[in-house]
Amino acid sequence: MFMRKPLTSQERGQVLALLSAGYSRTTAAKCIHRSPTTVQREIEECSEFAEQVAKAEEGSEMFYLSCIRRAALKEQYWRAAAWVLERRLPERYASKKPESLTAEQVQKFMAACLQIIAEELPDAEQRERIFNRLESELQSQER
Repeated sequence: MFMRKPLTSQERGQVLALLSAGYSRTTAAKCIHRSPTTVQREIEECSEFAEQVAKAEEGSEMFYLSCIRRAALKEQYWRAAAWVLERRLPERYASKKPESLTAEQVQKFMAACLQIIAEELPDAEQRERIFNRLESELQSQER
C-alpha cells in the first residue's frame, strides 16, 4: 500500500508564503514540487494548517482589493472600481452579450408559453401531459 508523505513544516511554511503572495493552492503545490492533492489533503486533515491557509488567502485577497481600491480613488483609474463592481455584483454590472437573457426574461417567456399552450390546446388531458413534461424537464435542469 502506498503511504503519502505528509508536508514538512518547511513545505507548509512555503505554501503559506506563496498563498500570502497571491498564488493559488495548485500553483503553490507545484512550486514546492508536491501534488496539489497532497496539499489539499493536508489542509483537510490538519485544522491548524487549514486556519493558517485561510488567513494567508484572506490576507492576499485583502491586499489586492486594497490596491484596486486605491487605484479607483484616482479618476483616471475608474476602471478599477468598475472591475470590482462587475465581479462583486455581476447580475447588475457585468457586461452581457446582446443575445443573452436574464433569468427574469426567461421566466416571463416561459409563463407566456404556458399561457399560449393553455389557450391553444382544448384537450385538458394533453395540456396536463405537456405541463407535467415541462415541470419534469425543469426539475432535471435544476440538479
